[in-house]
Amino acid sequence: MYTDLISIRGLLCCLAFFFAGIVDSISGGGGLITIPVMLAAGIPVHYITGTNQCSAWLGTGVAAYKFWRGGQVHLRAALYTLPFAVVGSFCGARLNLMVPERWLTLFMLGMVPVIALLMLFDRDLGAADRADGQPRASLALRAGAIGLVLGAYQGFYGPGSGLFFVLAYAALVKLSLVRATGTTRFVLAIASVTSVLTYAFSGMVLWRLALAATAFNVAGSYLGAALAIKKGGRLIRPLLFGVVALLLVKLAADALT
Repeated sequence: MYTDLISIRGLLCCLAFFFAGIVDSISGGGGLITIPVMLAAGIPVHYITGTNQCSAWLGTGVAAYKFWRGGQVHLRAALYTLPFAVVGSFCGARLNLMVPERWLTLFMLGMVPVIALLMLFDRDLGAADRADGQPRASLALRAGAIGLVLGAYQGFYGPGSGLFFVLAYAALVKLSLVRATGTTRFVLAIASVTSVLTYAFSGMVLWRLALAATAFNVAGSYLGAALAIKKGGRLIRPLLFGVVALLLVKLAADALT
């Protein structure tokens, strides 16, 4: 079993979690960095998801706190989203046991280019924050739908879920990209507690690696959140395109295997 941290492979895994923390805090999609690196490092597949989730959770919480302190979390939208995200994640995990993952991969291969085109042509997406002017019922409905649908996606498949939360908050709740990112970090930090605890007690976590990677991920997450708050949409928007491209490559590779 892979537990050697004093090696090039161990260092590469920790550095991957550092850069994933930066990317996750700005746009989401850090798993698109860490999972391929852990696979290349020879970590057994059935340990990767648990180690990845337990290593990244504290970093997500640190980023959420940084955004909250900076006033970049829409608390009401987040609280409307949370219970539906938990339910959706449970339903998605159950659905995963019944539906071939390849079907969803093919569906996402068609959807991701559409999302990229939306971002490309809608230059105003996330440019301004208009969430506070919405009626409470409308906000609750939209935030709840985001939680249910994307929670199910996260439970069923996972990669890119943070990216989709950010885009959904910007498009449907009318949050700015910075506030959408902060709200996403807040929601995911709380909503993932159940899955993190499940993996923690499952025996499917390489704890020596997870603890070391957590320290790197926390540092990257703090840096990423600070950069996102300071630079705003000028930094977030280009990185979103990069994460969409990475997700498209991953989906294509999954479809061909």
